[in-house]
Amino acid sequence: MPRLEWLVEWLRANNLYQFNESAPTQTPRKYKRREHRASDKFLASFEWRQLRMRVLKARGARCECCGATPADGVTVINVDHIKPRRDYPGLALNESNLQVLCHVCNHGKGNWDQTDWRQDMVDDGDYDIALDTLRRMRVSGEPS
Repeated sequence: MPRLEWLVEWLRANNLYQFNESAPTQTPRKYKRREHRASDKFLASFEWRQLRMRVLKARGARCECCGATPADGVTVINVDHIKPRRDYPGLALNESNLQVLCHVCNHGKGNWDQTDWRQDMVDDGDYDIALDTLRRMRVSGEPS
């Protein structure tokens, strides 16, 4: 049995893959190349690199999912799109759609999962202090 057929059978047996006989088995190669070229062009753009650096400076080089840092000499840090660029191209350069993940967490998340691993901007313990500050600003007439 060829290698690919064995893998499909194993995935089916473990309920990890549902195969639709009527659907095409592969995306034509020319379309895959076009998608990769567009993706590579975006990732090399000045706008993306500038936004990526701004996010890393603001949030630090720590995975927002598992807490890994590059200090161990092994971890690679990525800036991930929470909602994938393929499905939400308008959010590609939107900072609110980005999170810092290590390569392992980013790869595991993939394009199919839209989990937001970012921590709230205000810690639970600081919530009351922040709320009181906002109330005082409103009462004193300062812009909020």
